[in-house]
Amino acid sequence: MTLRIAYAGIIQLVAQFATLLTGLIFVTIVTRNLSVNEFGLWQTLGSSVGLLLIPLAPINYWALRYSARNHDVGKTSLLSGMITIPIFVLIYVGIALTASASIESILVYVLIYSVQIPMLCIWEVARPIARSYKPEYLGYATIGLELGKVLAAYYTISILRMGLTGAILSLALGQLIQIIIIVYIIRPKIRGRFQFPVIKKWYKSAWIPISNVSISRLSIADSIVVSLILGSTAVVGIFQASKIFTLIIRYSETFVRILYPKLIRDKINSDITLTIKLQSFFLVPLVVGAITLSESLLGVLGPQYSATGIILRILTIVAIMEGIEFFVWNILTGIEQIDENIDNLEFRKLRNSWLVRLPLIDISKSVIYFIILGTIMYSFRDLGSQLTLAIYWSVILLLITLPVMVYKIILLKRTITFEFPTATIMKYVGSGIVMAVFLYSYQQVFFKTETTVIASIKYLIIPGITSVLIYLIVVYLTDPFIKKAILEVKSTIFKKNKL
Repeated sequence: MTLRIAYAGIIQLVAQFATLLTGLIFVTIVTRNLSVNEFGLWQTLGSSVGLLLIPLAPINYWALRYSARNHDVGKTSLLSGMITIPIFVLIYVGIALTASASIESILVYVLIYSVQIPMLCIWEVARPIARSYKPEYLGYATIGLELGKVLAAYYTISILRMGLTGAILSLALGQLIQIIIIVYIIRPKIRGRFQFPVIKKWYKSAWIPISNVSISRLSIADSIVVSLILGSTAVVGIFQASKIFTLIIRYSETFVRILYPKLIRDKINSDITLTIKLQSFFLVPLVVGAITLSESLLGVLGPQYSATGIILRILTIVAIMEGIEFFVWNILTGIEQIDENIDNLEFRKLRNSWLVRLPLIDISKSVIYFIILGTIMYSFRDLGSQLTLAIYWSVILLLITLPVMVYKIILLKRTITFEFPTATIMKYVGSGIVMAVFLYSYQQVFFKTETTVIASIKYLIIPGITSVLIYLIVVYLTDPFIKKAILEVKSTIFKKNKL
């Protein structure tokens, strides 16, 4: 077994699950103190800034690939990102002031949100260096982010009653702590020299990473499209409330993110099989929990979200499919070798590579998605039911994602051969079914009667912990792979502690 993937992935997952409670507290503080419209506005502002930072994509993309191959690009990446901070702030504020006539009622929130831009710029260029250097330490940065924003949110929102302003500022504080941790971790990698010629070559082929990141950023821009068409952010708030929990489901993709730089460097096919096993092991209980506890989970955010369980179930299926797409992307681009020589970063040399072909597929998917989404939202904008519109939105996303996922799986099969652990995955699915039966039975016996935050969380704690323990016990008894993985990771941790 390749310990780096298992060890780094488990460390990051432990950190993510440890901060899951703090993340839930943060979201609960925000949603319980903001209206659905304010929550939707907050999500829309985040999407807007995400689009603004697309020009940093070449640094993020190429820094990871070349750092994974042990090129000394740490200082080049970090300083380039820092230089862009005043530029992005000026552009953002300039756009906000230009549009002030049409967004006068929310202008103050738009301007306050600009405090997050410096942290986001540094994060975009520092994260790829950490991923290729010591990916397990990204977990510690996550802990810093979560703890910082929760403490700040409690003070600014619950005590000072600053509302949406408090939510924006508290998240900015968490991001600042995250940046301090990550820069400290990668400091050995930023002691080299700044290489301007490298930046020039990265930006000469900028269209590849920009097309890649534009797709992911455009995927969150659907909130902007819907809010503009409907003239309200309420539907966005309902939809995004469910998306919060699907982000937890995608925690399992941690192993794929660790595999990517390793695959670029080592190209070991057995690492792919190992990653599938580890990702599936963590994915199954997350999916089961989201599907069986949908209404209860959403009830934590506020009673107004309890009736939207169907959206969370649909988006959970979408999250699985998007996870498979993400897996395929990492494998196909991870084994791509055309860019090993930095002088090959030219369109005529790259045009038939996966670095170009996959973004074209995703761009086509995004165009179709936005056309259909915009058409449906416009056609039914007078429907009156915000919940129905949010359901339509989630179904559109499901139907667009399914065929693209299948096509990418076919491409993967044609490109690379590796062992697919069918038997292992079936063991996890079987254990998940046992877990689901328990959760269903629990909800039939114990009914939720209160809607307060504390009561909603208490209702979830006992079945949540118990069902996960049931899943782990069944897997441990039936799957030798997990036994071996636990023992090897445990041994590695003890060795590091002794050192």
